[in-house]
Amino acid sequence: MGTRERLAVQRAVARDADQVTARVIGVVLREIPAYADVSPAQRDEIAAIATWALQRTVEMWVDESAMTEADLRRFRGIGAARATDGRPLPAILRAYRVAAVETADLVVELGDETLDVDDLAALNRTMLVGVDELSEALFAGYEEASAHLRQDRARVLAALAADLLAGRQTSRAALADRSARLGVTIPSRLVLTILPSGPRAAAGADGTAGTAGFALVHSARDHVVHLSEAPVALDVDGHAGRTGTPSRAVVLQGLTVAQLPRAYRLAAGAFERAPARAYRRSGILTLADVLLVAVLAGTDPEAGDDLPAAALGPLLDPAQTHLLEGLVGYLDHGSATEAATALGVHPQTVRHRLRRVRGLTGRDLDDPWDRLVLDAARTALQSRAAS
Repeated sequence: MGTRERLAVQRAVARDADQVTARVIGVVLREIPAYADVSPAQRDEIAAIATWALQRTVEMWVDESAMTEADLRRFRGIGAARATDGRPLPAILRAYRVAAVETADLVVELGDETLDVDDLAALNRTMLVGVDELSEALFAGYEEASAHLRQDRARVLAALAADLLAGRQTSRAALADRSARLGVTIPSRLVLTILPSGPRAAAGADGTAGTAGFALVHSARDHVVHLSEAPVALDVDGHAGRTGTPSRAVVLQGLTVAQLPRAYRLAAGAFERAPARAYRRSGILTLADVLLVAVLAGTDPEAGDDLPAAALGPLLDPAQTHLLEGLVGYLDHGSATEAATALGVHPQTVRHRLRRVRGLTGRDLDDPWDRLVLDAARTALQSRAAS
């Protein structure tokens, strides 16, 4: 039996560890759809695990040893971690089988015809036994963690909300599997609501927001986030509960899962930085409000480009050009009479257009904040047209 030859292969694996690991990971990512869209951080984690597992497998082959309790404990921990981050168990087990086959091929190539039949038989035995043992350990860790998570549904749902808001759930397949195991269906469009922290804003016993349909809750330092299928009913204190005019809330509607991370950053920034006068009329900030706050604070480079559509909306339709002209004239001159003179129309025509502007945008030109939102939006529109 070629102990010396096996040691030579082990040294080659250690010497070219980065390239060897990259090859194995490349095959896994290519062959397992659930791993196709992992984040850079997850890829680094996979690389670290693959490097350790590969070196440990070759080591067991060299001295014909078996996995230790420490090895199995580590695999149980990996299984538990995968249950927590929502990767499906079948995909995880298949990933290790695919990696084992590629590792065996790699060892044979590095042996370069120096390995004899006994070496290859030992390699085959090491792979079969190793995959069997690690599969059991992964399964045990995964199932134990899954059972614990099922018992703590509120925490699991809050973790899902946190991952969605942070953009950590990048794979559609993984998200679908995670949602299925939790018994929730994430709609194609979501409502994001930020409310002040407080007992009325707290989640229910199951971690949901108390609305019809899909609803999740995430608690931050000074606010609570509701992700829901329909708008959350708010009370006069800006908490989830009775209907009324809230004192302070941010509501963004029609969001896809992919849009949630940026939308949450904008909404949280506005909730923290928006002046009191922004809430004075309705108590609710919408997309145009949070974009304006981001422009003023300089926290989002794309906010200025997005502001015109969010604030002016229907006024950008070519059929409503006369309404936009009336708004611009009023903002430029400060009164309907002066705007009418500049536009060559009757003052009553301008007033009628401004009423239509209010109806279409929901903005009141008598309110200082609403006027600022519209003025900033038309300024951004004009700047874009001039560039």
